Amino acid sequence: MKLTFHGAARSVTGSRHLLEAGGRRVLLDCGLVQGRREESIQRNRTFGFDPRKIDAVLLSHAHIDHSGALPALVKGGFSGPIYATPPTADLARLMLEDSAFIQERDVYLVNKRGGERREPLYTVDDARKTGKLFREIPYGKEDEIAGGLAVSFHDAGHMLGSSLFRIRSGGKN
Repeated sequence: MKLTFHGAARSVTGSRHLLEAGGRRVLLDCGLVQGRREESIQRNRTFGFDPRKIDAVLLSHAHIDHSGALPALVKGGFSGPIYATPPTADLARLMLEDSAFIQERDVYLVNKRGGERREPLYTVDDARKTGKLFREIPYGKEDEIAGGLAVSFHDAGHMLGSSLFRIRSGGKN
């Protein structure tokens, strides 16, 4: 197994960790980088990997710094499942649509002032497409996620639905 950090390394925002095992690529969280406008725009538009080559995403919880870039991942070509606990999936769907609405409104206001034209990182439609990719796994149930990899979610106590992952190579027991 190989784990590569593409966010939230030496910082506390933009959690994105790529797990490669058995020829599969699983992204652990896909959060927005929050901070100064120009720096965060650049970091959120660049993943450091090809979204089309990700087999699945595991989402630990719905906070935007862990889930907020999922619609950008989908916009970039990801079409696989996003695994999460049922409460996390429900909250993330709502939060991602809200995030998209805020981005669309922010870009509208920035563009209205003139100067450089901007595009939102993703739209409400992108967030809705993302919401359809969620696959819910209850706490404690092990399920196969990507040929030969299995996961179970365990209560992290951080917020409603938050979880720690137990990932096992060799498929479901």
